[in-house]
Amino acid sequence: MKILLYHKNLHSVEKNILERASKRKHMLKKTIIWDILLFILISIGSMLIWIFSPVLAQIPGLSIFIPVRVSTWEHLKLLYFPTFFIAFARYLLTGNLQKGILTTYAQGILLAMSIFTAGHYIISGILGKLFFITDIIFLYFSMFILIWYLRTHADKQKKSSLSGFLILFLITVCFFYFTYHIPSELGIFQEIILQLQ
Repeated sequence: MKILLYHKNLHSVEKNILERASKRKHMLKKTIIWDILLFILISIGSMLIWIFSPVLAQIPGLSIFIPVRVSTWEHLKLLYFPTFFIAFARYLLTGNLQKGILTTYAQGILLAMSIFTAGHYIISGILGKLFFITDIIFLYFSMFILIWYLRTHADKQKKSSLSGFLILFLITVCFFYFTYHIPSELGIFQEIILQLQ
């Protein structure tokens, strides 16, 4: 009798482990699809903003969200605003399940923006000039780092998105303010010349 009960308990434990493994595998597939989709959305958003920025800049109020000059700071808008809108869309869709999602996004955005800026200056320091293609490569590399960060920290989220909301709010205020009040003595705000070849 004891052997039968032990065997039955062992069988239910095995079944439970297999079910959890199956759910985890299913979730992994879903998150990989989400990551690919996220990369595509941010890439398309960034490229559309970059391509149509001369036209979009003429529309009142839109200049806040798009690069209005060729500077490192303005190029950060290409990374920030598509991710910002996706972060809030995801928060609205999955906020109950992932309570700290905005904080994770805010940390990922700060990391990606730092990498883009550092890469921009390292390459310009090494080559002595800036190339259009290197900016694009670093933009995509920063997006990849952002998605990698979101993926590796999805299980370590905080219980609240309040700090993330505050970080995103402050960054957005900075973008709004510095679009119209440019401290041109600082290098990050200075106009740059991108070489096409």
